[in-house]
Amino acid sequence: MMEYTDLSPSLQAAAVKAENIAVEQIQSLRDFDPFILCGESLDKIKRIQTRDTDEILEVAEEIIGEADDSETVVLAYPDTVMLKDGTFDAIVCQIYNVDEDFGYSFGQIYRIDEGKINFMNKRVFLGEVRNLLVF
Repeated sequence: MMEYTDLSPSLQAAAVKAENIAVEQIQSLRDFDPFILCGESLDKIKRIQTRDTDEILEVAEEIIGEADDSETVVLAYPDTVMLKDGTFDAIVCQIYNVDEDFGYSFGQIYRIDEGKINFMNKRVFLGEVRNLLVF
């Protein structure tokens, strides 16, 4: 099974950037809208206006297919992740890079206690996904 630390430092940094944006939104809104980070320096945020996971992935595929100026793209969305000890809220980041055969999906598990976000575990590998930057 792949670990987050198996990702290259640049892909780890891309995921952290997306997670930080999501954390800011969670702290202010208690939830966040799905989004895609793209652009040469991951400086473009494209919001996705749905909460349905299948629709998020459909819209993401369209947006990423048009993101020809990006070597790396991160799709971030809220979801719940079921682990051995229960079901938890997670910031899911799917990371795509033109130099990789697959995209990678990781979940950052969190809980909100007394208005503060607390991360519970290291990032959980959710699986390889089709790399939407490779056609």
